[in-house]
Order: sequence, then structure tokens, then C-alpha cells
Amino acid sequence: MTASRGRGRPTVFEAPTQTAYLDLLRQGVRLGDAAERLGISRAVPTRYARTDREFAAAVDEARAVGAKVRRENVPHDEYRYNVLKCRCPVCTRAATVARAGRRADAATDTAADESPAETAGDVHPIRLTGAVVGESSTSFLLARAS
Repeated sequence: MTASRGRGRPTVFEAPTQTAYLDLLRQGVRLGDAAERLGISRAVPTRYARTDREFAAAVDEARAVGAKVRRENVPHDEYRYNVLKCRCPVCTRAATVARAGRRADAATDTAADESPAETAGDVHPIRLTGAVVGESSTSFLLARAS
């Protein structure tokens, strides 16, 4: 697909390979994956786009079309509602149900974490387990070393 033109010379990126590369990009294939499928280095199209303005414009157009194709293949759910801003009835309903579920979970979690009324305001002592005389934490060691 690409032919080396000799030692120290740039590789040739032929027109059929360019067309195949652009077609893959339009189908939603990512840049590196498209180059890998064609058996070329992922740097070759990038390097070629730096010198050929027409090819660079074609790559930009193909990438935009490919991004739209990838976006359309994402299933309609909460992710599509939140990230891709899809407001279709399916995505809106999925986001509403998920949000209500998270709120219900949060309400039950906070109710379980609250202390009983009779112990509200009590002071709970801090218990140190396994403390041995002569040992100190690493912060004390750092302070001692400085």
C-alpha cells in the first residue's frame, strides 16, 4: 500500500490508499485503527496531511462524518441524554428513571447514617488501638527528621 522510496526518503501515500483511508474514517473508524487496517503506519496520513492541504481538508471532513456516525450508533439511554444531549422520549425517560432511582438510594442512605435522637449531641471518645509507647506516625518521623 505504501512504498518506501529509499533510505531517508518519505514514504509514498498513493491515491488508492488515501481513498480507502478516507472511506474508513467516514464509516466511523478511528484514525489509528484505519491506518492499521490498511497496513500503514498511523503517522503516514498525518504527515501527508501536513504537506497536502486538500488531503488535510478531506481528512477533517471525513472525521466529522465519522464522529456523527459513531454518535448515531450509541444506544438511546441516560448516557446519550446527559453526554450527547439527545432529548428524544426514550433518552428522556431513561434519564428520569435513573435520576429518581439515585435520589431514592440517597434518601435511604442518609436515613441509615443519621444517629438516633437519644444520642444526638453526645461526645464519642476516640479510641486508639494498638498504640505502643515509643512509636510515632510517619508525620512525626518527618517532623523529627527536619
